[in-house]
This record gives sequence, structure tokens and C-alpha cells, in this order.
Amino acid sequence: MCRGILIAGWKVSGSRSMRKIRKYLRGMLAGVIVMFGIAGCQSDVLSREIVFTTGLTASEIFKIGGLACTVSEARLLLVNVKNQYEEAFGKEIWEQNIEGKPFQAYVKDMVKNQLAQLKCMVLFANEEKIALTEEEEKLLREAAIAYCGSLDEKEKEVLQITEEDVWELYKSLAVSGKLYDMLTQEVEEEISDAEAKVIVVWHIFKDCKESTDQERAEKKKELSDIRERLLTQGADFASLAEEHSDDAKLEYAFGRDEMEQSFETAAFALETGEISDIVETMDGYHLIKCVRDYDEEKTARNKTELLKRRKQEAFDKEYAVFIKGLLSEFNEGAWEDITFDQFEGIDNKNLYEVYEEYWETGEKE
Repeated sequence: MCRGILIAGWKVSGSRSMRKIRKYLRGMLAGVIVMFGIAGCQSDVLSREIVFTTGLTASEIFKIGGLACTVSEARLLLVNVKNQYEEAFGKEIWEQNIEGKPFQAYVKDMVKNQLAQLKCMVLFANEEKIALTEEEEKLLREAAIAYCGSLDEKEKEVLQITEEDVWELYKSLAVSGKLYDMLTQEVEEEISDAEAKVIVVWHIFKDCKESTDQERAEKKKELSDIRERLLTQGADFASLAEEHSDDAKLEYAFGRDEMEQSFETAAFALETGEISDIVETMDGYHLIKCVRDYDEEKTARNKTELLKRRKQEAFDKEYAVFIKGLLSEFNEGAWEDITFDQFEGIDNKNLYEVYEEYWETGEKE
């Protein structure tokens, strides 16, 4: 029924816990660049145009267009990802599999793609003559000093990073943010209430995915009888849903293009308090009650999300053209040599917090 079941094209098997983990994965890995609003854009340049050469040093993971990603940068991002996951789900998270591979390998691939995207954006920014001011570079140098100052001696030894490493990463984040702002500045920011409108409904669902024609007819008749009781006897919708619905979830809040079309059309046609006719979707039959035909708070949030989506689409269009034809070199051995076991006992998680603190403060001044 809901188009949002798959997140970023990932297909993860059934359990509620893995769906929660998958959602967290999207949000946290996007944290590499989320502070300047471009989470979601994907770079596949490493998988698309990989050239294995001897041009990489032992300290380099890959090069794209001649711009290198160092082992230090990769370790810095990976340890932060590892610690955030363990804080949210415990160390047993690494015993899980996703997309048919160990969770650690899956997370490493995602981080590698985010790093590749970041490097591509720096190259793009260079081409567009986008640069940081001396004041901005100084500010980010202070941020790098602050981050490295938060590490104890064991953390410094294990991570093998310097203030210069952190400074270079922070500069990449900042210049990429400027690129994103430039490429999306023409996006229309006015979104109407009608376009962003979010409604809240309850439903009673009869699952027909594996039903025979006779069983489908019986389930449809059951919903028709329930609808009659609701309309003529004033029966309680929530109570009937608890007793008869094949969906444990009663309430859904959504905007346009989030649900299967037949469900959405029927739901948006209702006014508050109204009950639909029987609605057929790919999964079965639904009886829908409109709880709120306009949720002001959720609509306001949806406007923000729609604007982000528009900006993302505008950025992706330009970005896709830029990365087309970019060649890369990948040091598979150096990448495989990095394992999460190496970071045992390292619990520092404030890489992005420090960046945001200094960069946002500088932008306000």
C-alpha cells in the first residue's frame, strides 16, 4: 500500500528491528554531509569507472579525477559511524546481515560511496571556482584543533589522524555545501498548502494477497457489513479495526504520492469524519475513515521536506552531468585492511558536532 516501504531502494527482510536499523542507516550515513542539506544524492563513480592502477600510495583509498581520499579520512568517518550504531543498537548489530552481506561490509560500502560523493563535489566546486575565504579556513582549522583536542592518547594512536586530516575533511564539507547552495539557489521555495497537504486517516484492512476469488469476495462482504454498522449503528471505528483489521496499525498520516494511488485518491476525497466506500489496492480491501482532512503541523513539516526534495532533484541533475566520465582508482587492499575491530575501545562520536558548532557559528557572524 505505502510507497515508502522501501527506503533508498534497499530491500531488507521482514523484521521490524531491521526496518528500524535500515531507517537509521539512511539518516546516519547521510550525516557525512547532512549538515549542508544534500543527504540522498548518491555517487556511483567508484563502481562505474574503476581503473585499478599502481598510482595510489599505501595511504590512499581511492582517487577520483586525481583527487585522493586518504586512509585517515576513511578511518575517521568509519569510526564515527561504528560508534553511533553501537550507541543506538548495541554491538550485536554487527551480527546482522543486510542485502545478503555482513552488516559491517554493507556499512563500509555506504561510507565509501559517501566519501566518493564528497570528493566529486569538491572537484565540482573547484570547476565552478567556489572556494573558502581565509576567515572560513581559519574557522575550520580551529574546529579541527578542537576535535583533535577531544581525543585521548589511545584514540589518537588508533585513528592515526592529524589536525591536518580533520581540517581537510572539514574544508571538503564546507566547500561542498557552498556548491550545493549555488546549484539550488534558483529553486522556487514557495510551496502551496494544497501541494503539501497531509491528512490523517484510520483504516480497516483485509489482506487478500494469497486469497482465492471466493475468499476475496467474502472479505469484501465482511468490510461492507462493517461499513453498514458504522454508518447506521454508530459503531466505533477503532474498536472494529482492532477486531477485524489485518493491519496492526490503525492510523496513517501522509501527503500526495506516498500511498498506492487508489488508497490516496479515496482518502483525499474524504472530509473529516467521513468513511469511504470499499477501496481495493494490490494487497486487498480497505475501509478508510478521515480523522483530519488537513493536519496543519504535519503539512508545515511536509513543505520543508518537499523543498528539500526539489533542491535535491535540482542538484542531482547538475551533479550527474559532472560525474559522467570521471575515472577513479581504487586501492582495494587498503580498504579491506580497515576493519571495525581496529576501533575497539574508541568511542569518540563528535566529528560532525564540532564541525556544525564552528561552521554554523561562523555563518551567523
